[in-house]
Amino acid sequence: MARRLDGGLCQRAATLLLAALFCTGGLTPADELDSAAADVHFQKSIRPLLERYCFECHADSVTEAEIDLGAIRTLPQARRNVPAWLKVREMFGTQQMPPKDSRQPTDAELALLQNWVRDFLAAEAKAQAGDPGPVVLRRLSNAEYTYTIRDLTGVSSLDPAHEFPVDGAAGEGFTNVGSGLVMSPSLVQKYLDAAKEISLHAAFYPDGVRFTPFKSRRDNTDDLMARIREFYGRYTTDSNGTPVNLQGIKFETNQGGVLPVAEYIAATVTERDAIRTGRKTVADVAREQGLSPSYLATLWRVLNDTEDADSFLLQQLRDRWQRAVDDDVARLGSRCYGSSTSLVTWVARVRRSRGWNPLCP
Repeated sequence: MARRLDGGLCQRAATLLLAALFCTGGLTPADELDSAAADVHFQKSIRPLLERYCFECHADSVTEAEIDLGAIRTLPQARRNVPAWLKVREMFGTQQMPPKDSRQPTDAELALLQNWVRDFLAAEAKAQAGDPGPVVLRRLSNAEYTYTIRDLTGVSSLDPAHEFPVDGAAGEGFTNVGSGLVMSPSLVQKYLDAAKEISLHAAFYPDGVRFTPFKSRRDNTDDLMARIREFYGRYTTDSNGTPVNLQGIKFETNQGGVLPVAEYIAATVTERDAIRTGRKTVADVAREQGLSPSYLATLWRVLNDTEDADSFLLQQLRDRWQRAVDDDVARLGSRCYGSSTSLVTWVARVRRSRGWNPLCP
């Protein structure tokens, strides 16, 4: 006769068998999450355990930690709330849930829930691989807006967002997340105020509109003149000037405006053979000696022009330059400067003459 098994032993054996069945019948692969079998498995095996141990605190009107498991009745509904299952996995993994003073699942039931949540999240991750999720239409962050304005205007000193509220870091810790870059009526007004401030830096020129670091026309003019002086100051000297005191403002007439012709003449003489033989170019000589490439090229072309032999002044200069050696550079440069000064004086005298206007031949 067969021996009768103890009732408690039978119950434990049935529980273990059921747990083994559930654990081996885990979640379907990612491409089968929407299948009917997976939904039936959730409704008949997983949801009853959730109802027994979790609904007391996470269903109906009681939703602690903003997790409402009672509203999840099918697997498609579970897939629409993946963040909730991430929290559930964390609570199960740290054994914080169910609370110690609540009804506790058996080891087999807890293992079944843990395995299902783990497999569900893994399958959902595979199903959503490559999908960044919904992309929120957002505004530029304060830093992005500032850099964009600077790139568009070319003015690196502009700071249009200095009155904007600080961007929120959202839940991810980044300040360029769409959900954190909200727009409010007060912020729209600040954008309008920033646009007005930027428009004050616009300057109108004959060839169009440019943006400058300055707001007034006087500041723009002073900046333009300073850049012109700085450009010419690279290749000019302030020697041979006449001191002037204009209502307390002291300066020299030739300040930053005299071209050192002697240096250019010296460069053409000392490097004449190198340029003619092709060992150097005019640009090379100008770079080595800190001279203006365009003016040195013009001077070299004039001195070597054999077709323009009718110019009395230039032909004399060409003849002297062709015969000049290094020791003649100082005298030749002085003669060129004296000739140019005399020519300027003569032109000024002619222009003052009432009998002839050189601008209207």
